Amino acid sequence: MATTNNSVLADTIPTVIEEARYTEQFKEVFSKLAWRITKAKGDGATVNLPYFGTVSANNLTDGIDMVNPQSMSDTNVVITPGEVGAQILLSWKLARDNQEDVIRAAGRILGEAMVVKRESDLAGQLDDGSHTPMGGASGGNPLTLGMIAASWATLSGNPLSSGGPAPKPYVMVHHPFTLLDLVDIFTPTTPATALTSAGMGDDVLKNYQIGKIFGMDVYESGNISTSGDAAKGGVFASGRGGALVLATSKEWEVLPDDDPSRRATELNVVGEYGVGEYLANWIVELNNDATAPA
Repeated sequence: MATTNNSVLADTIPTVIEEARYTEQFKEVFSKLAWRITKAKGDGATVNLPYFGTVSANNLTDGIDMVNPQSMSDTNVVITPGEVGAQILLSWKLARDNQEDVIRAAGRILGEAMVVKRESDLAGQLDDGSHTPMGGASGGNPLTLGMIAASWATLSGNPLSSGGPAPKPYVMVHHPFTLLDLVDIFTPTTPATALTSAGMGDDVLKNYQIGKIFGMDVYESGNISTSGDAAKGGVFASGRGGALVLATSKEWEVLPDDDPSRRATELNVVGEYGVGEYLANWIVELNNDATAPA
């Protein structure tokens, strides 16, 4: 007996397509912690951040003139902004036929790409810290509270010959896989090893958020790249006058450009910024294990 089913009347069964979703992005972290500088139009091609050196005071002898005047010095930190951009080319036919507003979607995707690029550029500056990396040069060691405390002490005790103590506040940023090692510290499976610090373990259990350690805000960023099973985060002086510099000449914007001969629309996003370290000694790199959780 013949049965009429979906395969028989396939041409009259509609295809249901839900509204398209976007790929989830990691939160913007580094650009909010950097020393942000806006370069005005006509101010030249570079951003210059000079600072004065120090002089030494000496013991004096009563009645004897001072004969060793000290010489002042200065050092200039140069940040050179450069253009960064991306492009998507959409045919007019695609825009007519697609159920989505593809031009709007392309604009959002381009903007997100610029955020990822800027975050990755800033995250890469942590590798330029002048101090010996906590966790070792090769990485792979779990992140510990001792490493974080040592990073604070290193910044706070940075000698005058290397720029002096890093200004506070300090912050710590690391990859989510690395921060799992801290979660394990605050939520141990063996009660005898439990920490008793002001309910921090309870907060981690409830919210999976560490919040502060040694007075430092703790942030996670998946825009920190991993190499093998290691990732390079860090502790650094944040905000204006801090370690990381983000100098912007032009905020990015998405500009459409129609091409009649190609019957397409170019969507171009272009911005101009530069990143760097004000003082590399105000950064302590944390080179740690970032093995994927299992």
